[in-house]
Amino acid sequence: MRKTKTNKSRLINITEHPEFIIINEDAQVYSGLIKGYPSFSDNWDEAKPLTNPECLSSVQRGTFLKLEIHYL
Repeated sequence: MRKTKTNKSRLINITEHPEFIIINEDAQVYSGLIKGYPSFSDNWDEAKPLTNPECLSSVQRGTFLKLEIHYL
């Protein structure tokens, strides 16, 4: 969590989500979208790091595979 100053010198807490990657049941990593559908790769160097947990539900709608989050 980090704190930022506003114009009125008040501190506001901003919650930052940790980075994670999405892994499917075949141990492939989510590497982005291709023509609107999730793409998975065997090469873990191609994994796309995400920070918004709501991305998991978006990726899940495009595939029938079971997905899991792995925090970095």
